[in-house]
Amino acid sequence: MKHTLLPLLLLCCVLPAWAQLPNYPVDDERRMGSPEKPPSELQFIGFFFTRLTASNIAPENEFLRGQVIGRLFGPNSTSTFPQTAFYGEGRFVPLFVYRPSLLDGLAIFRALLKVDVTWGDVNYGVGNNVGGAINAGTVNIQTLLANVELKINPAWNVVIGIQRIFDNPRDPNVNTLQTNQTSANRLMFWGTQGVGISTYFNLTPVTIGRLAYFQLYENFIQIDDDVVLLMADAETRVSGLWEIGGSLWYLYDRGQGEGGVSILSQGFNSLLVEYNGGARLQLGQNRYKGDVLWAGANFAYNREFIGGRLWASALTVFNFGNLNIFTPQGASAGNVGIFGFTVHASLYYKYGQTANDRVALEVLYTSGDGNNVSDGQYTGVVTGNTWGSPVGIFSSHRAFLLFPDVQVVNRYYSAVHDISNMGFGTSAIFLNYFNNLVPNKVLIKVGAAAALANQTPSGVGRFIGAELNAELKYTLALFLDLGVSAAYMFNGDFYDSALTRPATLSTRPQNPWVVFGTVSWLMF
Repeated sequence: MKHTLLPLLLLCCVLPAWAQLPNYPVDDERRMGSPEKPPSELQFIGFFFTRLTASNIAPENEFLRGQVIGRLFGPNSTSTFPQTAFYGEGRFVPLFVYRPSLLDGLAIFRALLKVDVTWGDVNYGVGNNVGGAINAGTVNIQTLLANVELKINPAWNVVIGIQRIFDNPRDPNVNTLQTNQTSANRLMFWGTQGVGISTYFNLTPVTIGRLAYFQLYENFIQIDDDVVLLMADAETRVSGLWEIGGSLWYLYDRGQGEGGVSILSQGFNSLLVEYNGGARLQLGQNRYKGDVLWAGANFAYNREFIGGRLWASALTVFNFGNLNIFTPQGASAGNVGIFGFTVHASLYYKYGQTANDRVALEVLYTSGDGNNVSDGQYTGVVTGNTWGSPVGIFSSHRAFLLFPDVQVVNRYYSAVHDISNMGFGTSAIFLNYFNNLVPNKVLIKVGAAAALANQTPSGVGRFIGAELNAELKYTLALFLDLGVSAAYMFNGDFYDSALTRPATLSTRPQNPWVVFGTVSWLMF
């Protein structure tokens, strides 16, 4: 599959774009004469983050005391306890950008690394997400990005290597995470990194696009057993403050569960998707060959308040697919059809001086399936959390417990951790009030969220829960922030069933809560 797709993608990306893309005027330092001091070829950008947490949430499995990801009250063994857990975590993320003057901007290399630790966890070891005990001395550097950007034309580039896989037409190398969280598909489906080749282009001054090929898994190089993702996205400003966009993605899954994260495997019938809070299809010991297609559209008005006080947006994504099922011996066991959809809308009103003086309302609906694949079809949503962890990182809602919060290091869990909600679907509403008490210095936020399951099997309630939260941020200096956040979640009757709560509990779990302080510094 990949031997055919990759050359075709290269031809499709390179030849038409080279021939048709206009050479729009750009700011070019060569026209300004020789600068007094040549710019540095090597640029460093760093992010330092520390989080101190108090919570009644902890994993029951002693082997998961370090990094824990996935659905709260799910198979990752997270649950609530009468005791209070206290812990500290730290993260350092350095980004190195190399622009050799010899190549005059034709090629740029980027490398992004990460070190995550829990205070006091491990010393003198080897492994990711550890190394905070006395003496430290741990080999724990993780590679997140290592790619080369070829800027062949001012209106078009090609990125090759380990890079961001985002569900957005904007180049993530030059656009902020916040922009990706609040535009296009909001990282609901794809928000991670992987290896491949992509091209980002400006078709006109108001129209952008992206074509990409990503190799998610390569098992035996001589066998057709890979998982490949193709992505095409575009967005244009139609008039004034209005933007519309569309996405088309195709996933070719012949991996049969091989590979994956740790011992969890990957794919529709893996432990991985269940850990992530997605839909684990009940296929037993059978294998499958799968094809999945996503088609979506989105619009935005006055994004990021560029021309007024009202910012509105909406998106819808349909996922279609088919799984050819076969037994371990290779005999056909039928087919499973896939059809699901996602709808999201948001409305923000800026009432004050800064963009942080605003009221935000978001709603989310995802289709669900109450009987898994017993009827030969799955009518829920599919995200990248089926193949990796974490991948779909929807976070613009700004909840802390009910849905994922990205202000984390080693413990990343929430009640609805994947927008499919275990395949049952969800209806959710989020309301937040922000106030810059001192402009660009002191920010407060209070919020509320609630969610229902759209489909459930018999014996399972629909009300997942409701959350109240608050946050205070103080900007000590430019890009250096201190924060205090708190949240409390009221568990609903969704957790009255053994299907949705920890196996060790016979009743609904205690309501979870969390209080944490943060220090974050973006370094230039």
